[in-house]
Amino acid sequence: MSRVKATASFIHAWQHPDEIAAEVESELRFHVEMRTRANIDGGMTPAEAQLAARHSFGDFDQVKVKCCEIKRGFPLNLKTLTMVLYLAIAFIAGGLALVAVNLPHHNLFGVLWQLAAIALLLCSFLVGRRKQ
Repeated sequence: MSRVKATASFIHAWQHPDEIAAEVESELRFHVEMRTRANIDGGMTPAEAQLAARHSFGDFDQVKVKCCEIKRGFPLNLKTLTMVLYLAIAFIAGGLALVAVNLPHHNLFGVLWQLAAIALLLCSFLVGRRKQ
């Protein structure tokens, strides 16, 4: 699934939780029914087959909740997004540092630019170190 489709599915899942829950429930019921049919084909009576299928499946409601959480889960890798965020912070801070260094520092504005650039670089470094 492409990232665009995954993101659209994520947004749809958060906007329509009842629809997603019904979809997940019908899918899970289908799987229980298929297991029941396999058990019947294996020689069990229909009542035994359905009981065994439900038992092997586990707690239906808990599985349904977990599947709904997965369906509503964020589709992108958060580690990649945080790495991009740190790179953007470092790029911006580096650009600000270059601007600040090239400004004449004999006025208050130049000094403030240099201090802001240094502070931003330091903060981005500390945040990056803290996450590791």
